[in-house]
Amino acid sequence: MYPLSPSVTAWRLDGVYQTADRLYQLCLLLDPKQFLRISNSVIIQRRHVKKIIPTMSMKFVLALADGSKVDVTRSYYNNFKSFFGI
Repeated sequence: MYPLSPSVTAWRLDGVYQTADRLYQLCLLLDPKQFLRISNSVIIQRRHVKKIIPTMSMKFVLALADGSKVDVTRSYYNNFKSFFGI
């Protein structure tokens, strides 16, 4: 999910959706065992992460089921490691 002013765009395998909710509000609605915020602008679902690629600067790059890649930023690094048991 990516915030695009003034709404948030959510990409799913079955389509693209718009919501007026803020990203932090969506985090509260989603199952914390399945979803994780990995940057100020991205929430991922655990089962759609196909590959975790570590980088040299306390970051990870994730390859997702749809073929896209997203970064786990440093401020979310420790939460990400705990979420995936790394």
